[in-house]
This record gives sequence, structure tokens and C-alpha cells, in this order.
Amino acid sequence: MKLFKQNGKTLTLPLLVIAAVFLCNCSSVSTPYPLTSKPTAIDKKEFEGSWLVDDGQKILQVKFADDGVAHIAGLDWKDDHFEMVRGEMVIVEGNEHNFLSIRFEEKAKWEDSYFFVAYKFSDQGDLVFWVPKAKEFNKAIQKKLLRGEGKDSVSITSSVEELLKVLNNPGDLILFDYKSPMVLRKIAKEKAE
Repeated sequence: MKLFKQNGKTLTLPLLVIAAVFLCNCSSVSTPYPLTSKPTAIDKKEFEGSWLVDDGQKILQVKFADDGVAHIAGLDWKDDHFEMVRGEMVIVEGNEHNFLSIRFEEKAKWEDSYFFVAYKFSDQGDLVFWVPKAKEFNKAIQKKLLRGEGKDSVSITSSVEELLKVLNNPGDLILFDYKSPMVLRKIAKEKAE
């Protein structure tokens, strides 16, 4: 697992965050809540199945529950044994891109922060992510479009509605790193039930 600091606290992050957000060693942007309180299984068919992460070194499983929340599971090798890593994500439809809001379980306790990325699926079925740019979110805070704190890792405290408004209409801000997309490859599709 990778380590990073947020608000002076060192956190460990499992597979999906490493794959989706932190492989690029970029800064993070988080919220204390998911991007929606009413998740729907948008793109369920495309998401469910097995994914290669961490340059093909690990496999991640994704499956949606009946409540629209996607559950994520994988294995990490730590201290000479495998540890299950678990997460959950909700999907929010956006104007140009959809967004994933992700949190993880660490030591049998759910993390307080949700991380988010913009995404789309390629024509080949690969999952393309764009990570948030902390510098641009800091600009949004300075312009009073959002409330939050932090420099390299930003915690947004604005309401979900305020955040989604800025995500969908960023004006002159380039909130995601579109120059360095991250790609996850699907290796197995879920069988029809």
C-alpha cells in the first residue's frame, strides 16, 4: 500500500486508489461525503467484472449491490500474507464526464474521506480516469466557488450540490488532469445471471 498525507494525517491507500489516483504520485482531492446520496448503477454492465491494476500486477473485482453502490475487492501482499482490501464507490452522471466517488475500508473501519475522479469507457471497454488537480481546486476555493482546505491534498467541505455545480461547469478551471489519463483494463466480464 502507498502512503500519503492529508490534513497532517498519514493514510495508507489500497489498490483502487493506487490504480486510479495515486500511481501518478499526484496530489489528492477528497470530500467527507460521497458525490450522491442516491446512487444508481450507471455503467453497471461496463464496471462489473475483473480489472488489471498496478501495471497488471493485481486484480480488482467490482460488483454492484441492489442499492446502486459498487463494491470493490482485491488482495494486497503485506507482512508475509494476503490482506483483503475493500472499497465502495458511487457513480454520478455529469455533463461531459461521469464521476466516481470512492472510499475504502482500513483495518475494519471505513475511511472518513471519499476520493473522486472523472471517467469514461473507451471503445475497447477500458476504463479511462482523470485525477483531480489540487492546484485547480485551490483556485476554486480562492475564487469562493468552493469551500475547503489544504494545499497539495485538498479536502472540499462545500455541499454536494455546490461541488457538482463546479464539476459540471468549471468555467476557466481545468479541474482534472486530462493530459495524463490512467487506464484500467478489464480482463473478465460478469456472466449474465
